Amino acid sequence: MNGDRFYFLWIIGVIFTLAITIPVCADVPVNSTRETTGISSMTAIDCMGTVTQSNSLSWEESSTSIHDPPLTPGGIYTVWFDQFGNPVYGWTADPALAALLEEPVFPGEVRCTAGYSSTVLAAQGTTHLTRGVDADTGNKAGNENNIDITTYLAFLGDNPFGRVTSDEDLILDAAGTHTTAESSTLSPFRVDDSLFIPPFCNVVQMGSSIDIARGSISTSADARFVSESDESPVSMGYSIVAGGDSFQNRSAYAAGSMSAYIRAHLQEGRMVDITPFNPDALPDTPRGFVPIQSADVTYSESTSAMGAIAVFMKEMRYLSGIGG
Repeated sequence: MNGDRFYFLWIIGVIFTLAITIPVCADVPVNSTRETTGISSMTAIDCMGTVTQSNSLSWEESSTSIHDPPLTPGGIYTVWFDQFGNPVYGWTADPALAALLEEPVFPGEVRCTAGYSSTVLAAQGTTHLTRGVDADTGNKAGNENNIDITTYLAFLGDNPFGRVTSDEDLILDAAGTHTTAESSTLSPFRVDDSLFIPPFCNVVQMGSSIDIARGSISTSADARFVSESDESPVSMGYSIVAGGDSFQNRSAYAAGSMSAYIRAHLQEGRMVDITPFNPDALPDTPRGFVPIQSADVTYSESTSAMGAIAVFMKEMRYLSGIGG
């Protein structure tokens, strides 16, 4: 490219995805197991030649057992009778009925599956790579994450054939039957009359791909889905900032192609009151509910750039918690 005829492509993409439905329709985090584990690593490479780096994480966690499909619903399944004696079946989480039946109220099951994969291949050039990986199965709150991965990659080809390719993908699949509010939330103001948190099934994917002869990128991937209660909602984020050898030097640029994406399929439910009218019913008869699907949202977005790229920035975030 001629130095005095410098062309640059400036692509900026920013997205913030917020998935909170009201009333009480959202992801419920999984409580941690009694024993928790942590995995962390730090990689730093400065090399002229060939560099390969790969990471892979697969994580499935359930509030009960990961080997017991389908998901087990919460509450007590029982029967009501209308004024004509017809049976109506549904669920209740009424503690008085549980005491009368001398059986516990099952909290319901939530299951989360998370995955992360990344590959870097650099050849015929100078590569600078740093990557930090932290994965912790314990309960997280506030700004803490169960998965936290940061990467910085810079490359300069030694000849016209020098290239670096990098692919990074993060996925979170959270699903739950209707769960009892007592087991899921600490705040009584977030609970409706059903005493349940409705079912949900949400899948979100984020990531990026690059193929450049020169340039630098910085990425961050994080996810939180293990927490003691809904006070810390399920969250997931991915960001990429890319450009030339130095982000402060506007005359520098990345040469090649890069892209980033988000895909989401969000399904939420409600609890419907099916308590039949019966004038002969006792005043303290518990109300009955059944779960129904009430929302189905599909979203996808991708951004790509090819050529001389001065700036490529994209930030994506998913947040799903119980509205009150």
